[in-house]
Amino acid sequence: MPPRRALLFFVDGIGVGLDDSDVNPLATGEFPPFHLTRSAQPKSSVGAPALAYGLDACLGVAGLPQSATGQTAILTGVNAPEVMGRHISGFPGPTLRALLERHSVLKQVRESGRTASFLNAFGPRFFEMPETARRLSATSLATLASGAPFRTWNDLLEGRAVVHDLTHWSMRARGFHLPERAPEEAGAIIAREASTLDFALFEYFETDRAGHDQDRGRAIRCLADLTLALETVLANTDLARSVVVVASDHGNLEDLSIKTHTRNPAFFAVWGNVAGLPRPERLTDLVPFLLGAIEGGPARARAGPTEDSAT
Repeated sequence: MPPRRALLFFVDGIGVGLDDSDVNPLATGEFPPFHLTRSAQPKSSVGAPALAYGLDACLGVAGLPQSATGQTAILTGVNAPEVMGRHISGFPGPTLRALLERHSVLKQVRESGRTASFLNAFGPRFFEMPETARRLSATSLATLASGAPFRTWNDLLEGRAVVHDLTHWSMRARGFHLPERAPEEAGAIIAREASTLDFALFEYFETDRAGHDQDRGRAIRCLADLTLALETVLANTDLARSVVVVASDHGNLEDLSIKTHTRNPAFFAVWGNVAGLPRPERLTDLVPFLLGAIEGGPARARAGPTEDSAT
């Protein structure tokens, strides 16, 4: 099997929940690529996904799955909650940083002689801030470990990058002077940039914020923007030679009756050529899946560390 390109379209905080549209906006059917519930399956203008179901986000650890450990697991293939002995929220601390430094999927791709990049743009404040003062997400740390350059505001304005909210609405509300962008335009940029890389990563996290706030209107807005952007990505991707993986780190938005994360399986759907690839069942299976796509067959992530060796 020849190598494929891979895009990880990461959406924070969406799980596979009940078919109750009163609490689960994904169950309304208004957002077809995200219509994944206990009984419903996604679809898109290019057809149904090759795979679509929930991934185990609990990873054998008690408590509610959280972002720092969940995203580290996704981006490294290492069971980060098991290493830590619990689920960790917010930004990765020293142990999780060490896991990302050693096992970042972007680093693994680049060290194999292939190309990888994070498509989200970072504003001037990020680069002006001393490194010790930066609050670095798992995606940022995975990029830093790889040595790939971060995309800048110039890249954003010149159509080579996107921001996490796709249309700039939340960035404009925070005082950033950015022109409005249609979700379809953001999707076209993601597809175009991903077509030049072996592995590309995009991150969207407004969904998790909407879930914590139990803000249905904001949740609907997020899902509407994501749907238009993802449909554009799929329509502009050669799916015979690529995989587009839509995945989340934990549940949240699928149950607006509560403010917290859930223990529901995390959203997972793949469009494209999955022939010969292992079937992911847990968050830690995504790295082998992505590397297998890029390498043209089954692949294994680097062996995970023990808790002692990770510190």
